[in-house]
Amino acid sequence: MFNIKYQIFLNDLYYYGALDLLNYAMVKTYLEDISRIITPDVQLRFNKKQHRLYLDIDWNQVPQNQYIIIDCYRIVNPGDFPKIYNDFWLKKYLTALIKRQWGQNMIKFNNVQLPGGITLNGRQLYDDAEREIEEIEASLKSEYELPPLDMIG
Repeated sequence: MFNIKYQIFLNDLYYYGALDLLNYAMVKTYLEDISRIITPDVQLRFNKKQHRLYLDIDWNQVPQNQYIIIDCYRIVNPGDFPKIYNDFWLKKYLTALIKRQWGQNMIKFNNVQLPGGITLNGRQLYDDAEREIEEIEASLKSEYELPPLDMIG
């Protein structure tokens, strides 16, 4: 009863005409705007230089046994975590890049006959590697990339 939102609602509703639906909706929208100004949402800040996350909240209003869950990503240092090189996607991508470079080097020796009857075809190797790289990058975008945040306004 002594909430500021309740008091403003009582005062403003009297002036807007208590029974008109449009005025009621406008008063509710106005009160929601005031509520956002008086009690804003929780603000988060991250400092990239110091690698610190700041939560700008009143810790006295956080009830006991309430958890804060943060979904985040971290850049991993390969020197500290050598298992990062054991990633399956990274191995496939690196193999395709090496195959493309090998094909690019072999293009100048196209249709050269090797002992044993093997013929070098650098152009085919290069084209196969390009196709594999496109497929791997498409899988990266579809499986690992976050969806774009659409902004309207």
